[in-house]
Amino acid sequence: MLRRLAIHHYALIDHIEWDVEQGWTVLTGETGSGKSILLGALGLVLGARAEGVETREEKCIVEAEFAPSDAARSKLGPLDEGGTVILRRSIAPGGRSRAYVNDEPVKLHFLKELAPLLVDLHGQQDGQRLLTREGLMDAVDAFSASAREHATRWQDAHGAWAEALRERDALKAEGHLPDADVDYLTYQIKELNGLDFEDAGLRDLPARLETLSHAREIQEALHLAHQVLSSENGALDRLHDAERALEGAAGVHPESQALLDRLRSVRIELDDLAREAEGKAEGIDLDPEALARAEADRDQLNRLFDKHRASTLDELAVTLSAMEERLDAARNRDRRLEEWNAEIDRRREALDAIGLELQAARKQAADTMCTSLSNHLAHLKMPNASLHVVWESTDRPEEAGPCRPGLMFTANAGLSPQPMSKVASGGERSRVMLALKAALSRHLAVPTLILDEIDAGVSGDVAARMADLMAEIASRSQVITISHLPQVASRADHHMKVSKSDQGGRVSTHLLRLDESGRVEELAAMLSGSEIGEAARQQARSLMG
Repeated sequence: MLRRLAIHHYALIDHIEWDVEQGWTVLTGETGSGKSILLGALGLVLGARAEGVETREEKCIVEAEFAPSDAARSKLGPLDEGGTVILRRSIAPGGRSRAYVNDEPVKLHFLKELAPLLVDLHGQQDGQRLLTREGLMDAVDAFSASAREHATRWQDAHGAWAEALRERDALKAEGHLPDADVDYLTYQIKELNGLDFEDAGLRDLPARLETLSHAREIQEALHLAHQVLSSENGALDRLHDAERALEGAAGVHPESQALLDRLRSVRIELDDLAREAEGKAEGIDLDPEALARAEADRDQLNRLFDKHRASTLDELAVTLSAMEERLDAARNRDRRLEEWNAEIDRRREALDAIGLELQAARKQAADTMCTSLSNHLAHLKMPNASLHVVWESTDRPEEAGPCRPGLMFTANAGLSPQPMSKVASGGERSRVMLALKAALSRHLAVPTLILDEIDAGVSGDVAARMADLMAEIASRSQVITISHLPQVASRADHHMKVSKSDQGGRVSTHLLRLDESGRVEELAAMLSGSEIGEAARQQARSLMG
């Protein structure tokens, strides 16, 4: 239930602190005094759009304290501190909005999800909601836990089916690759596959071309190096002579031994160099066709580089991979379309099966709702009222369900029910909405019910009977009503008067808790207008019982 509401700088309200009591509280006051503004501020802290603060230069702050239900505590999760829960909304003059739960910042969406577990707020415009498919569907589902469970399953299955449709349609949008394009793509892939991407000679082609272009000169140089080192009287023979000379001296001269060791090392290294030069000279390819093949490889690579806007073999490999993927996608498109169509059929079949269960549960819930409403309407002097819900199948499954509901109504015996939006008067709609609130209060554990002029369009004995029904609801839940009817206001447990004053050219809304004498004066004013006589006061006391 709502424990406290604090409002600072909202619309006409400068500052209001309201400690809300259990039972039934009525708000009264002249038209335009700001009664609905109070509910607008409460709606703000419950996640509604920030309206009514545009003309204020000060920061708007609305804070509401609730004793939460078990369902609300479950939604709060780690934000639940075990006691009451405090919601706060602040809006700076520039429009920046912040929301808090127990002083922890939260997203506005979280407040909107939490709100229905704390308050059922019926505004003046909500009387039309029952006439909409969405509003009627919500009302029907409220009468059946089974319908709500099946509705959740339907929404999940509908989402899966719709996702499969999107995937299939996206695949269709890719378009079919023409046969000519497939042939050309195949040719390009074959052309690139003709390259050996792992061939070291191909990867080092510039160096290979340089070697082949100067093969004769390179071979002659290597042979000359070998000859200079290894021929008779060549460098190696002379080093052998020097080595033998030092061997004789090393026996008697230790320093000569060090020179001998160094000389042997040089001679061994040069001997190895000579052999390697000879081997490399023999390995030089002097075949003119080898050069021609290398030049052909170069020309082919340059052509492919230009054609595919690449500069390296690795880039060509990436291009080849992309082409193969595209060709594979084109060849597999029809197969994938068949797979998605089969998946769509499978998911649609599952959706339709859930829809049968959902519709059966909703029809039963709708019958229960209409029976309950008829019973309450009989008390509200509509004994011949008849209601029932008709269901219209849709060509394409909708997220809300397989069928659209419509509420049929008649208030008179002998007349067939017609769409309620066409035949119900304002007073009849008010009574139907109150009957619905009374019926729902037995099905849903919403601790606080707020009714903004739900008694509009009625008077006299009907107003008194509506007050009976509100009192009956208040025996189970906290009820807050805005009313202009003394028959209703007199029955409430607590009475708050809303008024406005002009101070220094600035209009401000105020809230006053009325004691017994104050209630008598307010009810007398509601009965007789501005001139309050003793007869009006006596009638007010009579209404209060």
